[in-house]
Amino acid sequence: MNKDNKSKIQIASRSIYKDGWFLGLCTLTLVFVLFNITWALINIKQTQIQIPIRFSSLTNFDQLGNWYQLYEIPIIMVMITLANFALANLLHHRNRLISIFLMMAGLMSAVLATAILIGFTVINYGTN
Repeated sequence: MNKDNKSKIQIASRSIYKDGWFLGLCTLTLVFVLFNITWALINIKQTQIQIPIRFSSLTNFDQLGNWYQLYEIPIIMVMITLANFALANLLHHRNRLISIFLMMAGLMSAVLATAILIGFTVINYGTN
C-alpha cells in the first residue's frame, strides 16, 4: 500500500473529521478569521495622526497609537483560534465536549475580535 494512501486512510478514519459539531464550528470560525483578516487589509489605512487603539467602558477611548497597531487585533485573534483548534484537536479523543467548548471559545473570540476591529476601523481619521 502506498504511503499517501495510508495517510489518507488514517485521516479519514479519525472520528474528529466526522464530528459535525466540530467541523461546523471550525468552518464558522474560519469564515470569521478570513473576514477579519480581509477587513483589516482593506480598511486599515496609513495615517500620520495618532488614532484610538484601546477602548474601556469606563473611560471610552483612552489610548492613542499608530495606525499599524490595529493589526494586532487580527494577529491575536489568529493566535487564539489556532491555540484553541490545536487543543481541541488534541483533546477530542479524550473528551468530545471539551473539544467542542474550545472551538466555541475560539469562535466567540473571533466574533469579538471582528466587532472590535470593525468598531476601530469604520472611522476614517482624516484619510480617504
